[in-house]
Amino acid sequence: MRESSHIVLAVILSVFGAIVLVATNANGVVIPALCIGLAVMWLLVRYLEFGLYILLAATMVIDQFRVFGFLDAITTKIPFYLNLNSSTGISPLVFNPVELMLCLIVGAWFLRAMVSREWHLYRIPNVTIAVVFLLMMVFFTGFGLARGGDWKAALWEIRALYYLCLVYFIAAQIIRTRQQVRTCVWIVVIGVAIKGYQGCWRYFVTRHGDLGSLRAILGHEDSLFIVTVVVLLAAFFFLGYRGREFKFMVATLPTNLLTFVFNQRRITYGVLGLSLGVVVAMLPRERLLQALRVVIPVVLLFAVYTAAFWNKSGGAAMPAQKIKSMFVKQEGTVDNESNEWRKLELLNLKATVRAYPFGIGFGNKYLIVVPYADIGEEFPLWRYIPHCALFWVWIKTGFVGFTIFWLFFGTAIVQAMIDYRAMRDPYFKALALMIILFIVGQVIVAYYDLQITFYRNMIYLGLAMALGTSIRRIEADELVDTPVT
Repeated sequence: MRESSHIVLAVILSVFGAIVLVATNANGVVIPALCIGLAVMWLLVRYLEFGLYILLAATMVIDQFRVFGFLDAITTKIPFYLNLNSSTGISPLVFNPVELMLCLIVGAWFLRAMVSREWHLYRIPNVTIAVVFLLMMVFFTGFGLARGGDWKAALWEIRALYYLCLVYFIAAQIIRTRQQVRTCVWIVVIGVAIKGYQGCWRYFVTRHGDLGSLRAILGHEDSLFIVTVVVLLAAFFFLGYRGREFKFMVATLPTNLLTFVFNQRRITYGVLGLSLGVVVAMLPRERLLQALRVVIPVVLLFAVYTAAFWNKSGGAAMPAQKIKSMFVKQEGTVDNESNEWRKLELLNLKATVRAYPFGIGFGNKYLIVVPYADIGEEFPLWRYIPHCALFWVWIKTGFVGFTIFWLFFGTAIVQAMIDYRAMRDPYFKALALMIILFIVGQVIVAYYDLQITFYRNMIYLGLAMALGTSIRRIEADELVDTPVT
C-alpha cells in the first residue's frame, strides 16, 4: 500500500512538472525552483524558524541591484528580489521570492497552530504605533494612486517598508529561544564575511587594486551591514563576551574593514565612528574605564592618520579623503558633484513639501523647481525616490505621515534602550546595543542615501528589531526557570 502511494505521488508530480514545463516554454529554472519550494515548505512545517533563516541569509548575501563594473557575480544573478513572472515566464506571478517566502512562513505558522491548537501570541512592545505606521503606508499608497500615481513606481517605493513591518511582526513571534537568536547572529556575521571577502576579491583580483572611475564594489547597503557587525564585535569585546561568534568576527575583521573602505560610502564612515562612540558611552560604569584605555589611543592614531593623509591620494588615503569630502569642498571631484547634486535635490524636495503639505502619495513624482542633472540612466526612479529618504517620507505622506514615521522609529529606539538597560546577559546586552545603533544608523543613512526603500535594509532591520523584542523575553524566561540555590 505504501509503495502504491509513492508511485501515485511520483506520477502526479511528474504530470504536474510536465504541465509546468509546457506552460513556461521549457524554462529550465522552473522545475528546480519548484522542487526547492516543496522542500522549503516541508522544512517550514517542521521548523518554522527555517524560513526566517533562509530570508535572512539571502538578504545578507544576494544583491538587490547590479553593481556597475561587475557582471559575473552569482550574488547578482540570483533573482531573489525580482517578480517571478520575470524569471519563470508565467505572467500571473507578479510577486517575488521574498513575498513568497513571507507567505509560506505565515501559512506554515497557521497550519502548525491549527494542528497543535496553540494560538499563543507574544506581546510586541509598541505594536500599536507599528500597526498605525503600516496603515499609514497603506493609506498613502491608495491616496497616491487615486491622484493618478504610477502603480509600478508606488510598488517600488513602498515594498521595502511593508517588508520591514511584516518581518518585524512575524519574527517577533517565531524567535523564541536563545539558540534561534544565535543562529540569526551567525547568519549575519557569516553573510557579512562573505561580502567582505567578495569585496576584497573584486578590488585586488578583478580590479588589480585600481577602482578607476568606479565608486563602489558592493551594494550601498553592504557598508551599513558591515557597520552593524563591527559594532557588535566592539560590544562583545567591551562587555566581555568571547564566544565563537566573537572569534569568527575578529578573524574576518580585516577583509570586512578593507571592503568597507573600498566601497566608499561616505555617510557610513560617520555612522561607524558615531556608533563606536555610543557603544563606549553606553557601557556600564565598571567597564567604561577599561574601554577608554583602548579607545583613546585608537582615536589618537586615527587623528594622526587623517592629518597625515589629508592632502594625499591613493588607496591608503581613501578613508581620509572621503572624510575630507564631507567637510571641505573639493572642486572637480565626483564627491563634490554628488554633494552639489544633493543640495539641488533638497531644494526641490522642500518646494514639494511647501506645495503639498498633506503629501503627494506614493507613485507620484516630486516637483522640479530647480533643474539639475537627469540620472535616469543610473536610477530610473529618481523622480519618485530621492536620495534623501527622510524627505521622501515627508513629501509622500505629509506632516501627519512624517510624524508617524518618527514615532515608529523613535519608539523602537527608546524600547531598545530600555531593553538594553534591563538585560544582564553579556551576549544579549551586546546584541541589544547593536540593534539600537542599527536603527539610529539606518535613519542617518536614509537622510543621504535612500536606503529605507531598499529591500535588503528593511528585511534585516525588521528582523533585528524583532530580535530586540525576543531577547528581552528570552532572558526573562530563563531567569524564571533558573532554580534558586
